[in-house]
Amino acid sequence: MPENDILQALRLNYLYAERYSFPKGWNFHESMIPYSMIRFIEKGKAIFMIDENTYQLDKNDMIYIPQGSALSCQALTDDFTFMSIRFTATFPLIDSEVWSEIFGFDTKLTCTDPQINYYFHSIIREKDSINRGKHYTLRGYLELIVGYLISSSEAFSVKPNKHKKLKSDRKIDNRVELILDYMLNNYKTTISIEEMSKMVSLSTSTFRRLFKQHTGKSPSDFMIDLKMVVAAKKILETDERISDIAYQVGIEDPNYFSRVFKKHFGVTPFSYRQLARE
Repeated sequence: MPENDILQALRLNYLYAERYSFPKGWNFHESMIPYSMIRFIEKGKAIFMIDENTYQLDKNDMIYIPQGSALSCQALTDDFTFMSIRFTATFPLIDSEVWSEIFGFDTKLTCTDPQINYYFHSIIREKDSINRGKHYTLRGYLELIVGYLISSSEAFSVKPNKHKKLKSDRKIDNRVELILDYMLNNYKTTISIEEMSKMVSLSTSTFRRLFKQHTGKSPSDFMIDLKMVVAAKKILETDERISDIAYQVGIEDPNYFSRVFKKHFGVTPFSYRQLARE
């Protein structure tokens, strides 16, 4: 599949953003990160360990922390301050788990572009807004930052052909796109495979095959993934009870919700909230 088609298909899901400031000697002990993060250093110096790699960070450095990586940090100066954005990606294509490898992000880069600094500050400001369009605004700023990472990494990469080749050269079928859009707007409801198949005038077996061919997942697995992304955002941004959030995404059994959430993010919903606020 051409790279432009991949870029257009990529869907980013903003979860949470905040500014943090720590004294010299602050340590974040190694933890598995159940979402992706981009951090922008405003003041001070620190050491970040991501899996087996160590990075020394200074003012104006940006660092990308992939979902599922082991992260630990240590501040080297007083008033170590950074902005952090948490997000996930819903990628309706084959190889959905390796989207960051496809684009070849550099883990660390230095950014002196004032516009990017403005985007980070805008996300921090907008996250508490009551504007009806705030979620689109937040996702827009996030996509601008990710676009900068992609472009900058390509500009300075010593391996311009390192992008991973996908298994298929097909464009997304418009019938699959129709169902994907329906799912994104109706994640609270329960819809059967038979009903989705009728919406696009296909047999259930053909619909299952076509959907998995283009997303790498069954329709039911994709819907569960979507529910988990929405729930994760609510867990991070609100103090609502976990059981209430489960109900809001269409799952009435809190115990089942907790099991599925842990399968997706590696931690329970409660631990996910606690980890984000440490």
